[in-house]
Amino acid sequence: MLNAAGRMGHARLAVELLTTDSKVRAMQIAGYLKDQNRLRQKCQRDIFKQAKQRITQTGLNHPDRKTIVLSDENWHTGVIGIVASKVIDTYYRPTIMINASDGIGKGSGRSVAGFDLHGALTACGGHLISFGGHKMAAGLKIDMDNIAAFAEAFEAYAHENMEDGTLDSYLDIDAEARIVDFNEGVMRELNILEPFGAGNPKPLFAARGVKLIAPPRTVGSRNDHLQISISDDSGAVRCIGFGMGKLEKKLLETDRFSVAFEPQYNTYNGRTNLQFVLSDIQFE
Repeated sequence: MLNAAGRMGHARLAVELLTTDSKVRAMQIAGYLKDQNRLRQKCQRDIFKQAKQRITQTGLNHPDRKTIVLSDENWHTGVIGIVASKVIDTYYRPTIMINASDGIGKGSGRSVAGFDLHGALTACGGHLISFGGHKMAAGLKIDMDNIAAFAEAFEAYAHENMEDGTLDSYLDIDAEARIVDFNEGVMRELNILEPFGAGNPKPLFAARGVKLIAPPRTVGSRNDHLQISISDDSGAVRCIGFGMGKLEKKLLETDRFSVAFEPQYNTYNGRTNLQFVLSDIQFE
């Protein structure tokens, strides 16, 4: 919540919350920052949804592509870095998200292991006003008229300098777990680990030998997302797999399978329930 204050432009209030001697004032600030955190989360979800649509529409998810550069005048500068990380989680390509408003774009980039993002920006620096960062994360400023040329140069640099196999993604599982393990106490402890990013990735779990307890469904405007309910010997949970709609038929033909996932709470129609956001499904 404190981190959200800075992302949404209210860092001063986070400092005041930690230093005020007034309990009443602290409660006021905490309530306000809680609302801002909800706003930040919605903002992230909306931008990520738009980014995925743009990637599909423009073919940036084509196997021959090495990088992703996206821009929009309505994207909040404070959260585009987080969204860039989520784009990498989904497409595993170096990603730069740009807020392109007021003539000057402010961008935030994230990379994958083995690709020096700062080195790439240095090579493409002629298209930029300024930039800074390191191998895995960076920020930049760019004239809006130069975004297309920069994206082309960034992609060309990646083709020339990225080693074979760099984009062969793999999952680093933190622990195997049962569905019952994700109770309210555990979920609270996982939330304490935030904020997540390049140096502090979200915990990723695996559950083996699960089965469907209802027919799978494809959702989304293109039916490209997968919604399933699974169980093991300890409990049941609903799951969402973004971009996994093509696995619907194979799941119907499979008795048991394993899933890699991030646990989270999902609120819908005023009800909050545990949900697994799937990273992968492995068929046995």
